[in-house]
Amino acid sequence: MMNKEKCSCCNSSSNNDVIIGQYVCYCNQVTEDDIKDAIEQGAETVQEVIKKTGAMKDSNCAVNNPKGTCCYSDIVYVFNKYK
Repeated sequence: MMNKEKCSCCNSSSNNDVIIGQYVCYCNQVTEDDIKDAIEQGAETVQEVIKKTGAMKDSNCAVNNPKGTCCYSDIVYVFNKYK
């Protein structure tokens, strides 16, 4: 079972729609391509993608993310898309 690592501003209601052409993690400007590259470079888990990309570090999703939610579920969505 995956250990869910979430940002400090995460809430329980999350929309899985990733805004295409935009950041997946707005706080650290992590794109879908960055996540794809991390997987291609050997990231096997979402946590490894987060470490390699710097996603969710010092996050303030409620302010930075246009959806107003934590990006964790978006990272998982993109990870599953390419893994």
